[in-house]
Amino acid sequence: MNQYETVFILTPVLSDVQMKEAVEKFKGILTAEGAEIVNEENWGLKKLAYPIQKKSTGFYQLIEFNAEPTVIEKLEINFRRDERVIRFLTFKQDKYAAEYAAKRRSVKSTKKGGLIMAQQVQSEIRYLTPPSVDVKKKKYCRFKKSGIKYIDYKDPEFLKKFLNEQGKILPRRITGTSLKFQRRVAQAVKRARHLALLPYVTDMMK
Repeated sequence: MNQYETVFILTPVLSDVQMKEAVEKFKGILTAEGAEIVNEENWGLKKLAYPIQKKSTGFYQLIEFNAEPTVIEKLEINFRRDERVIRFLTFKQDKYAAEYAAKRRSVKSTKKGGLIMAQQVQSEIRYLTPPSVDVKKKKYCRFKKSGIKYIDYKDPEFLKKFLNEQGKILPRRITGTSLKFQRRVAQAVKRARHLALLPYVTDMMK
């Protein structure tokens, strides 16, 4: 089995009951195909960075699961056929994404048990704290220096540090980012834009 992550956006016209019914439907599709659901998060009603199907808001839902590759095609077919889904994104987690997701879940569960333990775990996950980009200082790859291995597309405020006022990715000559991590930044920004967490182009982002 492979590790997958899917985020889908439901239309804001749904009631809470209808929204939960839609989520249970897709969870049922996964479990019926033999998938193992590892984690799920309801982000609630969020404002979209740009309109989708003339909607300015949407219900965000995240599901992490283990499944065979054939399950993804069936899941995405149901996403496309369901009018309640206005946008979705599903991808296979690499080893860095899986490690990040596991530690992210650890922080989330530890916070329920106690704030002190959560802070201890939080301090161990260095790449959850976004580095600052200062164009005036000596250029170096902050990802390598901080030990960052995965760039989370779900954190738009972090990604904005690598975008200019028009929403375009800052070049390496300004940020000092290595080629490998520049590609990972571009991938995270692309995913965030697809899910309307970031706009494609804007006049004044910051």
